Amino acid sequence: MDILGQILWFLMFGTPLITIPIVWKISKQKKVIRILIGLGLAVVMSFFLYHISLGILFRDGMGPG
Repeated sequence: MDILGQILWFLMFGTPLITIPIVWKISKQKKVIRILIGLGLAVVMSFFLYHISLGILFRDGMGPG
């Protein structure tokens, strides 16, 4: 389970590299709008992956116990 949390943590930083090219190919808007839509989706996906990875990290608490 910790490995999945690590994968999601590092994938969080790569979401702009994934979402912007996908939006670029799918959307027929102006270039600036395509980039803004891609960045917006990347922020949402990064936020989502961040919270999932923190949920995995703190599932049983941290520290000695």
